Amino acid sequence: MFSYNFQLALKSLKERPALTLLTILAIATGLGLYTTVKTMSYQSSQVPLAHKSKNIFLLQMDNREITADAVEHQARMVDTTYKDTLNLMQLEMPGVKQSFNWSTYGILNVEDENINPLQTTAAVVNSSFFTMFETPFLYGNGWDKTTEESGEAVIIISKLMNDKLFGGRNSVGESVRINTHVLKIIGVLDTWYLSSKFYNRSFWPGYPDNFFIPYTFAMDNNLPRSAGFDCWAANADISRSFRTENKDRLINSECAWVTFWAEVPEAKVADYRQQIMSYMESEQTLGRFPRELAMYLTNLNDQYNYVNGRNQFLNTFSVLATLFFAVCLLNAVGILLAKFMRRKKEVSLRRALGAKKKTIIMQHLLEVVIIGLLGGLLGIVISYFGLQGMMSIRLYSSDYTVRIEDIQPLFQLNWVMIANAFVTGIICTIVASIYPIWRLCNIPPASQLKSQ
Repeated sequence: MFSYNFQLALKSLKERPALTLLTILAIATGLGLYTTVKTMSYQSSQVPLAHKSKNIFLLQMDNREITADAVEHQARMVDTTYKDTLNLMQLEMPGVKQSFNWSTYGILNVEDENINPLQTTAAVVNSSFFTMFETPFLYGNGWDKTTEESGEAVIIISKLMNDKLFGGRNSVGESVRINTHVLKIIGVLDTWYLSSKFYNRSFWPGYPDNFFIPYTFAMDNNLPRSAGFDCWAANADISRSFRTENKDRLINSECAWVTFWAEVPEAKVADYRQQIMSYMESEQTLGRFPRELAMYLTNLNDQYNYVNGRNQFLNTFSVLATLFFAVCLLNAVGILLAKFMRRKKEVSLRRALGAKKKTIIMQHLLEVVIIGLLGGLLGIVISYFGLQGMMSIRLYSSDYTVRIEDIQPLFQLNWVMIANAFVTGIICTIVASIYPIWRLCNIPPASQLKSQ
């Protein structure tokens, strides 16, 4: 019976190819735009280090002065002061890793005269950054604690910079110069894709930093600090100078500017939280933390939920794409109704000869499923070109300052979205066919046979 109904469905598709094609195009067009937007939303919402993202926390302590305004959400809370950063790194708890970072910038040179000097930025980090965030290495590795504490002039570069500066060869042991400082390369990162650069709280799509420098070297040599300084009133007037000057005053100030992270096993989160609160209480007795003690431990999952929820472009575009898909489905309903109602005499005759309703329904459902499969296939093709177009718009809007390698994964179909497109196409086509099939199967056969 299935084979018979399937043959009838194929025959019905060929009878009126124009209406069949219009139905497929209506489904595919709406599904293509819908899948384009859903793919962008899906890819941008992928949380880095998903296997342990719930255990990686951003730590924030409210060290602001008593007159500061209340903070409504964790995202508005200040970062960490430098002296708190150093103090927290002295806290020891088995199984807990801690890391921190900020940014610097400068002019980079290499010995090869064919390579022009580059205006570049670099991440200033501690040694545990690379193990905590599982950065992949192509050559060499990160620095150890001894190297860090000695303030040695070392640097880690990305694969992209290694290809550009050294032709892709193993550059470990080579030197680069940032401004007037010569640093030795001890490691080259492999391709490290992030859906967004979370570790400095910018959440910019992709492109991790190309250079990583030890924080001790950066502070000892007073490398520029690219950061937002949230300072008490006593330092507010000179806070801008902290980027390049007044290093000693900054180190001992209440200015918050360092992004601090902790990887804490689930069983030890409560203990770690209590340890931080105990630290804040001890500092409060020294005249610090004048407000009611408050601290935030926010894992990566919660941060991404918040950031993605505030992506007004994708949220608005998702609503528009869904509405457009709904309009396309309504058009498909009209086309299917016109297509099926042309068969009312044929269906009435079959029912008069003893065909059951479920047989008629099964034939037309099979036809609709085939239409849904074809619509899903064409919709995937449309969404592919839609994603390429959106990526071109993203590159154009950034004046091509964004590297295509960094944003390409954000506009890439994967098997999850392809399967989702097929399932959505079939289900929505079946839903769109319910009314036309119901109308066709509920026409009284006698009303059509009398007219013959």
